[in-house]
Amino acid sequence: MFNTRTRQKHNFVKVPLLALASLAFMSVSASAEDELFLATLANDKVVNVQNISQRAGYDNQPHFTPDNQQLLYTAQFTLADGLQTDSMSYDLATGDTVNLTNSIASEYSPTVMPDGKHFSVIYVGADGRQRFSSYPLQGGKPSSLMANLDKNFADIGYQVWLNQDELLLFVLAEPMQLQRVNLTSGTSELVATNIGRTLRSVPNTKLYSYNVADAKRWQMKLYNPTNKQSTDNVTLPGTSLYYAWHANGQLLSGDGAKVLINNAKKADDEWSVWHDFSGYCAGEITRMNMSSDAKSYAFVCNTAD
Repeated sequence: MFNTRTRQKHNFVKVPLLALASLAFMSVSASAEDELFLATLANDKVVNVQNISQRAGYDNQPHFTPDNQQLLYTAQFTLADGLQTDSMSYDLATGDTVNLTNSIASEYSPTVMPDGKHFSVIYVGADGRQRFSSYPLQGGKPSSLMANLDKNFADIGYQVWLNQDELLLFVLAEPMQLQRVNLTSGTSELVATNIGRTLRSVPNTKLYSYNVADAKRWQMKLYNPTNKQSTDNVTLPGTSLYYAWHANGQLLSGDGAKVLINNAKKADDEWSVWHDFSGYCAGEITRMNMSSDAKSYAFVCNTAD
């Protein structure tokens, strides 16, 4: 539940309907409910689960800070003149929730940048275009990250940082694209098409992961930024689109309210049940993330409103 540390919202603008219709972030319809849960782990066993959003609306896209002290996420608010999303920070030690952006537009996909002092977001402008900005983690004004990019660069959906200058971007196109972008030079190169919504670094490696559509399934890919090559990995279970990496290098993905695990060492490795959260989630688990110390696991439960 948001406490008194959450800043009051002000001067909102209505998100254009066109932007809402095109947002890759919105994995569910407007009639769905997303609740954000945090599981505490000890030796990979679940010792506690709590709903840290506890409100109606869209609470999604969990992202742990590198020090594992904060969980960043996106929260949507319904206002008289439209919908508004901000980037929130949940303190794992105190349970306090703070609005980090509190802006006049909507932001999605908060992701800590390599300097550890800022986080990047997808920023939806008044024209409905999806651009790229950053905020200080300790609070402050945003800065555009689009300055050196081509002005005709397509709308952006998600990101994962390779280093302080480069990152992989989910670009809204027909079909969806994975682009490797250098923010300093403004150059970009196409890595893949028909990609899914989750981009991650692979623990204990120098690789990065994404998935691509394969009929009704999603094929995992591992990208090596040194040789710029991608290799096949396991296929996600069922029709699951979302995944997260366990801190030990195994792969997690949802199956209803259960979370499955896979060694992900070779393409034919099999999935097994890691934890069953049906006692907490009456719908299906979608987006998820694990802290790098393996002590916390965040997941989104999506149910009909």
